[in-house]
Formats: sequence, structure tokens, C-alpha cells
Amino acid sequence: MEGASDPFILKFEFKGKPHILEVHPVIQQYKVSFKVTVEQHELTFEKDDAGEFRAIADAQATANTHIDPQLLQEIANKIEEAIYG
Repeated sequence: MEGASDPFILKFEFKGKPHILEVHPVIQQYKVSFKVTVEQHELTFEKDDAGEFRAIADAQATANTHIDPQLLQEIANKIEEAIYG
């Protein structure tokens, strides 16, 4: 990845549907998180204590909002690939 704070694009296909997502790194004092809009909801991807990416929904997401967990895992994998190669 060129600049650690530069947005980047993820392009992939998941379950036959193409996805093009813009990822915005957010650099904080001790960590970097990644903001991604998925199905009209802003999600934050960040590493947990075990070093695995987790997705955190925005405040606007409701209990009725369902985003396929496998899609979230695929996005996390793609972010990791973009960062670490």
C-alpha cells in the first residue's frame, strides 16, 4: 500500500456479485482502523486483541440490518491482503 493514510479501492466478487469498495484508513495513536461503506452502512474494520480483523457497525445500523458475515470476512481478508500483500 502506498501511503498508510491514503484511501484505496477493493475490487472483488462475492457469491457472484461484484463489489467495489473504497477503504479509508484512520490512523490513531496506537492503531489503524479502516472505514468501509457496505450496503449503505459505514463499518469500521480493526484488529482485535488476537490480531484478527473485526467489523464494527455504525450507529445507524439497526437490529434488522443483516450483512452476510462471510462478506465481512471477505472484506477483512481483502484489507489484509492490500496492507500486507
